[in-house]
Order: sequence, then structure tokens, then C-alpha cells
Amino acid sequence: MCGIAGYVNTSSGVNTSVVGDMIGQIVHRGPDSSGKFISSDKKAVLGVRRLSIIDLTTGDQPISNEDGSINVVYNGEVYNYLALRKDLKKRGHKFKTKTDTEVLVHLYEQYGEKMSQYLNGMFAFAIWDERKSKLFVARDRSGIKPLYYYQKENLLVFGSEVKTIIRHPSYEKEIDRNSLNLYGYFGFFPGEKTIFKGIKKLLPGHSLTFFKSKISITRYFDLTTDRDITNLSLDKLMQESVRLQLQADVPVGVFLSGGLDSSLITYYISKLRKLKSFSISFDVPGYDESEHARAVAKKLGTKHYVETFKPSDVISIFSEIAAKLDEPFADAAFLPTYKVGKLARRHVKVALSGDGADELFGGYPTYQAHLFSKYLNFLPKEVIGYLRLILELMPEPLVNMFPTSFKDYSKKELASILLGGVKKDLFSRHMFLMRTFFLGNNLIFREPSLSGIRKLIPDLSKIDFAKRAQVIDFHTYLPDDFFFKVDRASMYNSLEVRVPYMDNDIIDFAFSTRLKHVDMFKTKKIFRKLVEEKIPEIAKRPKRGFGVPLAKWFKKELKDFAWENLNNKKLHQLSSKSEIEKVWKEYRGGKESNAGTIWMLIVLSGWLDNWM
Repeated sequence: MCGIAGYVNTSSGVNTSVVGDMIGQIVHRGPDSSGKFISSDKKAVLGVRRLSIIDLTTGDQPISNEDGSINVVYNGEVYNYLALRKDLKKRGHKFKTKTDTEVLVHLYEQYGEKMSQYLNGMFAFAIWDERKSKLFVARDRSGIKPLYYYQKENLLVFGSEVKTIIRHPSYEKEIDRNSLNLYGYFGFFPGEKTIFKGIKKLLPGHSLTFFKSKISITRYFDLTTDRDITNLSLDKLMQESVRLQLQADVPVGVFLSGGLDSSLITYYISKLRKLKSFSISFDVPGYDESEHARAVAKKLGTKHYVETFKPSDVISIFSEIAAKLDEPFADAAFLPTYKVGKLARRHVKVALSGDGADELFGGYPTYQAHLFSKYLNFLPKEVIGYLRLILELMPEPLVNMFPTSFKDYSKKELASILLGGVKKDLFSRHMFLMRTFFLGNNLIFREPSLSGIRKLIPDLSKIDFAKRAQVIDFHTYLPDDFFFKVDRASMYNSLEVRVPYMDNDIIDFAFSTRLKHVDMFKTKKIFRKLVEEKIPEIAKRPKRGFGVPLAKWFKKELKDFAWENLNNKKLHQLSSKSEIEKVWKEYRGGKESNAGTIWMLIVLSGWLDNWM
């Protein structure tokens, strides 16, 4: 695992001290060593910071092929590298190291720009082709690892984090107001967008070439929904994925929350070796799962470590990450994820995580909401409006049928939100639910156009109705919220986190199966069946997000912290001070669903103080 950065300038050449400054911003991603490569024509320079995981002695980067014509810097892990290495050796390629990084240069020699489709893993890499004076970069199909770029005329700059690019002397910092609107709407930046004007993310499953001062972007991966999986077993696929992802020359552990996803990963690990497991506890009812984590750890034989997340942690961790978080990011689960990463790093260098299972196997109540909407869509819009009014008069027990895992909402408010999305098309409804469940109804900035996000999504009409929202999440929420959170929270602690559910074959299985993942009464149907076979004690546990009780803590323990950040003059230059005060006043008056919006503004306030 590493951090990479570099640039190509076909007009005035490059400066190694510039790339040295760029990779100096991401030492946390690779504290073990650093390296640079400069092309023979002085037009390209690559830089890397390395976190040594495989081949600790000879695996330092950059790495080249036999004659030095192909050079790579790389962030990630390719789990099928041993099979690829064996095949490449048969084809005549010679290896000088045992690292997965070297596979990339020979794979490029063999297959050129089509090489990415052979990789099973998480990665972002940059290859300089000396013979063609061409830069080739690619990002893994799920977007687990980040890659940013900026182009201006004859210049292309790239890096693992935005902070590498803004250190380049040719870039002048400027907030993209359209991106700011997206952040205010979702709390993260979907698709190519970043907070900075001109800086883009390379989309998951895409590669980019910079040749003769021109960019060309290719989509090498399309989500498969029709693969023949007749002879595939989810059980066997999970066994193989976990086996491959345990490969390392350093200690490996596992994040164990006690929920279905991490418990199943831990089960498969326990069949191969004994590891340390890590979790976070809360002293707030409805948020703490540590008892379940301890029970699973005891059953499966892991050595378990737990730390409690307290209100004071919000303040201390916020101070730590604000100086590193070069893009505002309002998923409050970032905080406990960061803390469990810090706990794990004291014991291991790699941890396996259960992220991605909900998107692949239908774990969110929002998926049931779409089924609910399908059955009510025949009603006229006016009738839906009347139902929302009637709902306010209904006694609480009658609305118990609605999803209740969003802890900051009353059941009536949840039901009202669901009814509010009934008459929308599925994409618009999903965006509405994603936004409203986490940030409430307040719109601090302008409502953004979602046309750019819609273009990211495949033709949903060709996909089974019950899986359509999962496909949307796979292209938006999963890479831009979940994997952003996991990558930064772990790498800020110099910890590599691997996600076995994102194995290529498991992704194909999840979206190609003709069996239903979700119905009106149950989520994760296929997945739960497997859990019932392996760990029946936890198979019926309800879905619980890895949340933080901010709605409770803002009332007392974090009241001064919240108000201090909301009262930031820099923040008021971007948004209406009166609107911010209104949101705070409503929250103080009892509207706890405003907590998401308050946190979104607090994070933006901290970002402005550190980065603008």
C-alpha cells in the first residue's frame, strides 16, 4: 500500500523537487520508503511513498521492466498477482522481485492498455512508457483506491490525494461552486467531482492516457448482471477471496463490529488462521455493538481489542483529521473508523473489513423503500400528499412497519420521507432518500444538477428492478462515501484495509444472480442464508449502520464545539449565516434530523480553516 504522485509537462519539462514536495504531503500513506523516477527526456516524473506489505526487502518503487523502458508507481494490492506472475513467466518475462508491483510492468508489456481487466484487487497506478513518451494510469473497478488528476494544456498532474496536486506550482486553488452544492446535498462528492475547480477523480473502472499533450479516458469495466454463475458458490467465492487477501509479509487483523458482514469475514479467516480483531464501543443505547463483537470474537477465537468512542473523541479526532482531510467529507462514521484504524495500527499493518456487502447483497432499508414505492406509485400525487397528512395523526405503533435503522429520525418522519419519494423515478427517488436520510431536508446551498451523476449509471431498464438501487449505490455511494472514508481513515494511520467482498467474482455473482436479495420483509436474503449456515447465532441481527450519536451529543457535550464551528466567518462567506442559525435553532428546538446538516457544516468549517 502506498501513495503516488507525479506529473508530465511536454513543454517545459519537470522538476524532481516538485514531485518530492507532492509526495511529502502523503507520508502517512507510505512511511517506510520513498522513490522517484524521471524520464530520459525530462518530460515526466513519478513519485511514491511506500507502506511495505509484500516483499519487504526488494519491493521498493518505482519498479521497471528488464530494459527500464516501462516504469510504475502503484498504490494497492493485486490479489491474483501470483497467478499472473506464473503466466507472465511462461510468456518469457523475467522478474527481479517478489512483489505484486512488478507484475504491473510486465502485464503492460504483454497487454498494453488492456492490462487492467486482468487485475483482481484494489489499485491506482501510473506507468510511464519511455518508448512512446506516454503516461498510462488506471483505477480499480470498485473505486477502493483513489486517483486524482488535473490537466492544463501540456501539463498533467496526478496523485493519490488532492493535497498532492494543489502543491504543484501550476495549480491555483479555487472552490468549485457546483461541487460545493453537491457536497451540501450529499455530504460527499460523487463521480468525477472534487471541491477544487479543475481537479477531477479518475472514475472507478477507468484508465487514462496522456500522450502528446492529450488526455484519453477509457472505461475498462462494466458491471456484469448476466454472468453465468450456475457453477459458482458464494461460500467458495468467499473462502477464496479471504484466502487471497490474507497474503502479506506483515501482521494482518480484522475489523469486527459484530454485524453480519464483518462476522462472516472473520468466520472465513478463522478457518485459515488466528488473528487479532478490533472494534469500537459506544455508551449510547442503539449505537453500541461491542457486546456482539465480543461474542463473535470468542466463538471464532480471535484476540479481540475494543476502545470506547466518547464525545471528547469527536473534538480530538476532528482536530487531527482536519489538517489532513483535503476535501470536506460529512459522513460522521469517519470518526470511529479513524479511531478503530488507530487502534488496529498499534498491533497490525493490514486489516480486513466487511465494507461493500450491503451494496452487493441488498443490505439497506432504502432498497425496500423502492419496492414499497412501486406498489404505491399507482396512487395520484394528491393522495400521497393526503397520506402524509394522515400519517401525522397516526399512533406510533401503526408505523412500525417502516425502516428504523436511521437513529436520528422518528418512525413517523421516516415514513413521511418514504412517501415523499413515491412519485419520483427510481434514480431521483434514490438520490432523494440518500440525501434526506443523512442530511435532512435543509438545503444550505443551491440544489445541484444531478445529470452528471445520472450519466455514471448504466441503463437501469435492463436490470432487475430490485437490484437497480444497488447498481446506483455501486457507482456513487460505495466509492465516493464508503471507500473514501475507509481509505482516508486507514491511510491517515498508515494502515492498509482490504475489502474481501469486492473480489471480482463476488461482485459478478451478487449482480448476476437471479435470486432476490431483498423483498418487503427481509434484506440480504442470499447473504443471510450463508450466515445462517456458518454463524447462525447472528444471522437474524437487524441492519445497524456504523453511526455516531451526534444528535444527542450536540445538545450538551458538543454544544460549544458545534456552535464555534458554525460561527466561522469563512463559512458565512459561502452560505447564509441566518440559514445556518435557523438550522441550529431548529435542532435546539427538537429537530434532531438536523444533526446531519450541522455536521456537514462543521466539517466544511474545519476544512476552510485548514485548506483555504
